[in-house]
Amino acid sequence: MCRRLASIDLGTHTARLLIAEWDEACQRIIPIARYRTYVHLGDAFHGTNHHDGNLSMSAAVRVVNAFREFNRAVHEFGVETTIAAATGVIRQAGNRDEFLRVLKEETGIDVRVMSGEEEARLTVTGVSHAIHRGNDPHLVVDLGGGSTEFVLVQEHVWQTWSIAVGASVLTERFLHTDPPGKQAAWSLRKFIRQHLVIELDRIPLQQVISMVGTGGTIVTIGALVHNISGNNLDPDHVNGLEVARGSIQELLAQTIALKRQERVRRYGLDGWRAHVFPAGLLLAAEIMDFFGMDQLTVCFSDILEGLIWKYVEDKGYAN
Repeated sequence: MCRRLASIDLGTHTARLLIAEWDEACQRIIPIARYRTYVHLGDAFHGTNHHDGNLSMSAAVRVVNAFREFNRAVHEFGVETTIAAATGVIRQAGNRDEFLRVLKEETGIDVRVMSGEEEARLTVTGVSHAIHRGNDPHLVVDLGGGSTEFVLVQEHVWQTWSIAVGASVLTERFLHTDPPGKQAAWSLRKFIRQHLVIELDRIPLQQVISMVGTGGTIVTIGALVHNISGNNLDPDHVNGLEVARGSIQELLAQTIALKRQERVRRYGLDGWRAHVFPAGLLLAAEIMDFFGMDQLTVCFSDILEGLIWKYVEDKGYAN
């Protein structure tokens, strides 16, 4: 029996939709369609202290419009159930409950706010069904726009960490010129190093023997290093790609010197990805240095697949 299911991830700057078929006989998820739109919640997050900040009504309008488009796609493909999660900056917003209430009233979509730990676990669920590491200890890194999640996987025991540092927030804080320039890049690199030491001091570094990365920045790195074009940017072509630390350093040195429009033309990125890519690259490079990793395995599958896997497991559809 096959079921049409959909998952939504409402993040700091993007809203993403996955429509997939659950093949109960083969016990697998078959992606059918993917949609992504920029909602830029981070830009509308007011307040000097993010814990006291609110999401603006203009942000609500952008999300409502995005979800209405998602509803049309869900209806077109005959989806029976949609699972929606909010991650990133929305979980810090003081008015998040009102924001999500309006969203449900306007679109009918009930969105659940995920803690950093829940987001990390759902991401690992999606990753682990795509990248098989067996019982070998490995670290899964989900590099997002507003936060980065880390999960140390050891057999069936998961340890999770979430830090409020991502490609978008680092760009907004440090990279104010185009191109970014060496001084700004050095200041950002120094901040990341200090932040990782403070936030991740409890991770047993000696137990991390391999790393799997996911998220927009990581997927973009994998695609550029392996010359994968947009038409082939999907799990079948991306999951399992290996990227050396040296390749990331070379890409970083090249990218820091390019203006935003040059990054768009040379790399084939959209405007926003081109804008935040230098900071994302720096963060990815520093994470690999921090853990002493020479190699990174790229995974396209992430929380969107994880949400569907959790749903079918909770419903008893998965063996």
